[in-house]
Amino acid sequence: MTFWPFRRRPSQGAPCLAVHGEGTKSVLERLEEKGWRPEGPAEPAAVAAAEEALGIIFPSDYRRFLLATGRPSQRDPWFGLWRVDELVNLNRHLPVFRWYPGLVGIASCGGFLVFALDYRESAVPRVVSVGLSCSEPSDVSVEADSFDEWLERTIG
Repeated sequence: MTFWPFRRRPSQGAPCLAVHGEGTKSVLERLEEKGWRPEGPAEPAAVAAAEEALGIIFPSDYRRFLLATGRPSQRDPWFGLWRVDELVNLNRHLPVFRWYPGLVGIASCGGFLVFALDYRESAVPRVVSVGLSCSEPSDVSVEADSFDEWLERTIG
């Protein structure tokens, strides 16, 4: 995992950003300004295989992001966001996801905090954070109501 090159900031009503069409171009341009270099699009079959292996359907905003930028790579993960080829392995092997069934990890801040899609209460997941060694349900913190919103807040 790599460290985030910027700090997360609480949002003060940040707009939800659709990661598709012009939205994708805008997001990718802003990420590249921060030093990120995309590997390229993930194959739709790879995204579908990850969904099947994890037993979930990704929300459309996260799925679009993977399809635009989630190609497998030999480099360290971008800003801690996991590529499509890492999703299943990391979710199966990090104990925190066994302790919290219904959380599907998507990123790490490079330390002891992970970000996940929270399917525990809804088929439309929110993005939450939890420490890798946390075992109390109260340790799970809501970060955003959608991946688009979380990404917008993270990019700043």
